[in-house]
Amino acid sequence: MALSKEENETITRVGPGTPAGEMLRRYWQPIGFVNELQDKPKGKRILGEDVVLFRDENGRFGVLARRCMHRGTSLEFGHIENGGLRCCYHGWLYDVEGRVLETPSEPPESTFKERVRQPSYKVQELGGVIFVYMGPEPAPLLPRYDVLAREDGKRALRARIINCNYFQMIENSVDQNHLKWLHRTATTPTWDEGEINPQAFEHGVLNTYTRRAADGNRWAHVNYFVMPTMNKTGNVEEGHPTEHGASSSCEVMRWRVPMDDTRTIHYTVEFGAIVDGKISGTIMTDRSAEGVQETKPGVYRWDESIGWFGREDQDRAAQESQGPIFDRTTEHLGYTDRGVILLRRLYKESIEAVQQGRDPLGVIRDPEKNKLIRLVPHEDLLD
Repeated sequence: MALSKEENETITRVGPGTPAGEMLRRYWQPIGFVNELQDKPKGKRILGEDVVLFRDENGRFGVLARRCMHRGTSLEFGHIENGGLRCCYHGWLYDVEGRVLETPSEPPESTFKERVRQPSYKVQELGGVIFVYMGPEPAPLLPRYDVLAREDGKRALRARIINCNYFQMIENSVDQNHLKWLHRTATTPTWDEGEINPQAFEHGVLNTYTRRAADGNRWAHVNYFVMPTMNKTGNVEEGHPTEHGASSSCEVMRWRVPMDDTRTIHYTVEFGAIVDGKISGTIMTDRSAEGVQETKPGVYRWDESIGWFGREDQDRAAQESQGPIFDRTTEHLGYTDRGVILLRRLYKESIEAVQQGRDPLGVIRDPEKNKLIRLVPHEDLLD
């Protein structure tokens, strides 16, 4: 059944005070990469808010409201010096927590700087990714997902802008039926057995299905959608168990973080374990030092070898062509849309939980459950 206009507004609007926006602020969200921060701050837009991301001279990361509280000049043009970020206009100096360290030209005896504070958010780094928490205290734990926390391999990081609402992208994560059709020009095993069976699990939605390769071997593909915007994929081949049940190829996590209602940043982290001196599987080139790649709506890379758009742009073409914010009052859902229906239900329940003063699905507060979060396929999925 299609959503009503009100239901569609509830899940797609992300600004402060909106139902989905308040729920999304209960999680740690990626906001940038360590490698993109050199000696200058970076202006960022996330969940409908303009902020500035920087690293001070002592290596501490900070996220502040972008406009200086003195006269409103953007702090992205500021200078990193004297233990903080100095506004370029009148020299007000802020530390990573928004405290005012200096207010030049104020009388020496003035206590003005002790009575004001620049809005700021909590920041942590893991696996080369910088995360921000924009919700109320107490903040939950930053999840220690294996792809971010493991130290026995190499990572490749990249990010780009997708020109549509974030929910179109995360629906794609739980709609695994699209792989057979949207990506059919890619080299993949045949789709001759089993059905995709979406199920709820403690962090979100789990999709599992099997494929048979040209040589007859069967392998299981598992897609974990983790609330609120991340998914992880993994494979396991019949007769080829790997350590801890992990795929022998690289492992991939993807976050779809709303900049605002009509633009989304797609963060990707690939991890390949080093085994006998070699990286297991193939990881793409680390582009984290380049920051976020800009894209133009309707402009997609053509791949002559397959006679259609390149693999990375296939999803973007499908999602952006739904419109900046897809009107779900016009859709007609079928049997294969069970994952989409389940996702919407989990979002509705998580939004209601926040409105009732409870944590949404998947928020972690117990350190014992956060030592290392492994989301990996196991060979028994092929039974």
